[in-house]
Amino acid sequence: MANQDLLKLGRITAGGGGDFTIFPGGTESNGFIRFTATYTAGSEFVTVTAASPSYYGIEYIRPGFLLRKTGQGFTDNLTKVVSVNVGTNTIEIEDFAGASVTTGTTVVRINKGLTFVQSGSLITPSGYPTWRYTSVTGSQDSEYDTSYSKWAALIPLALTSSDSSTVLSAYGVYDISQVTDRISNTLSSFYISASVVYPEPPAFTPSAGTTNFAISETTLTSSVAPLFHGGDIGVLEGLGFTAAQNQIVQFISQNSGSSGGSVATFPYTGSAQITGSLAVTGSATFLKDDNVPNDFFLIQSASFKSLKTTDTGVITFGSFTSLPTVVEGGFAYSGSNFYAGIGDS
Repeated sequence: MANQDLLKLGRITAGGGGDFTIFPGGTESNGFIRFTATYTAGSEFVTVTAASPSYYGIEYIRPGFLLRKTGQGFTDNLTKVVSVNVGTNTIEIEDFAGASVTTGTTVVRINKGLTFVQSGSLITPSGYPTWRYTSVTGSQDSEYDTSYSKWAALIPLALTSSDSSTVLSAYGVYDISQVTDRISNTLSSFYISASVVYPEPPAFTPSAGTTNFAISETTLTSSVAPLFHGGDIGVLEGLGFTAAQNQIVQFISQNSGSSGGSVATFPYTGSAQITGSLAVTGSATFLKDDNVPNDFFLIQSASFKSLKTTDTGVITFGSFTSLPTVVEGGFAYSGSNFYAGIGDS
C-alpha cells in the first residue's frame, strides 16, 4: 500500500474475551433474534411480551428484517419488519396478522445485504501505527459526520443455502454501517451492509464459518478500500485484492464497449471533439432537443459551412463566392443558383 494512501487496516477475529460470531443475512437461520409476542387478528402491530434467553433482543431489529411466525397466513410464514419501537416493545410489520395469539416463539431473520458481527476482536498489523475501534464510526451511527472516513469489511463469502461453508475465492466488500456495542477499544459488535460500490452477489452472503476477516478505512471521496497483502495482517491472501476485483470488473464492463458494456469515455451530454475518424457500426439516429434553437447538424471545412440542418429541419447548403472545381455527382450553391456536377455526355 503506497504511503500516500496510508489508510488504516486491521484484522477482525476471535479473542479479547468476546464470543466472535457472524450472523449473515438472507439465510434461513433462526439463531439471531427470538421472543414471545402477542398478535391481534387484522393488526399490523406485534407486541413483544418476553425475550428469549441466549438470543438478541428487539433493539437489534432493523427495518427490512424478516419476522417469521407460523399460523398467521404470512407467505412462507414471513413478513417484513417496517419499524420497531423499543420503548413500547412494539414491532410494525408489513402484513396483517391472521389470528390472535399470545403464545409461541417468534423469530426475526436478518435480510439479505446486511450481516451482524458479534464481538469482533481488532488486531492491527505489526509495526503499524496504533489505532483502535474508537476510530471506527458506522455510516448510520448517530455521531457519524460526512467528513469522517467510511470503513469497509472485506470478508469471505458463502452460499446463502449453506452459510457456514466458505466458498474458496469468493470475497465481498461491505460497509461498516452501524457499531452497536463498543465493548472495549479492541472489541466491538457491528452491522455490515452491501453498498452500491460493492453490491452483494445474489446467491452469496458473508460466511458464518470464517474465523477472521479484514477491516479497512476507505477513501473519503469514493469509499474504495485499499489493496494489501493478506498475509501482512493474517487473513486470506485473496482478501487483499477483493476491493480491486469489483472495481476492475465494473470499469472494464463500462468501458469495453463489448458484451453489452457502454463506452463511458464518450460524453452523452455536452460537447465532444473527435480527432481523426469516426466509424458507426449499424444504424445511427440523431435526435435534436426541441428547446435548443441552434443549428442541429453542421459540416464545416475551415471557416466555410458547406452543409447544415437548421433547428427547424431545413437542409441548407453553404454559398460559394466562386464555384469550386467540378466534382461528378456533387452539388454546390452560389449566387442564388444550384449547380450539379455531371460527367461528360
